[in-house]
Amino acid sequence: MKTRPALAMIAAALLGTTPAHAAERIADPFDRADASFSRYPLNLRSTPQAIGRLVNGDVCDDDEGIACEWEDEKGVRHIFAGDTLAIKLVDTAMRGDRPIAALGIGTARSRADVLAGVRALLPEIAVDCLEPGKAGEGPGIASCSGSFDNGGWFKLLFGPDNRLTSARIDAFQIN
Repeated sequence: MKTRPALAMIAAALLGTTPAHAAERIADPFDRADASFSRYPLNLRSTPQAIGRLVNGDVCDDDEGIACEWEDEKGVRHIFAGDTLAIKLVDTAMRGDRPIAALGIGTARSRADVLAGVRALLPEIAVDCLEPGKAGEGPGIASCSGSFDNGGWFKLLFGPDNRLTSARIDAFQIN
């Protein structure tokens, strides 16, 4: 399995240590975005139980295509493809007005403010938005997304009031 350059920093975070260069900005935009969601690295093998609690245990079955979601101590949900962490997501309804570290969102909830935070964290990534009716996410839902060179991407959903409803990052396409 391919390792990423920021793996040492992520491993240090998992072990509770801080390498000398931890204060530096993570160079790779995918790794930077990934680390903003949680300390558990995408696209690597992991044990779901190490992340936290299973939040949909009565309705999930990975073998049947209903993804099991594992929530960490900060409320970020993690979804696996086999034993590889594939998706991280944040539901703003669960977070309320508490800051969201993912993608530099912080306390922003309006589309303009959220996108400003994302662009500050990921200036090298183009963010494209689709308005309700074109986003394919349901009535009144707009989406904004960006792609990484490694095939990963992120997506932000905004409700009819133009306020953030969810943020997610995917390491790869899951079918």
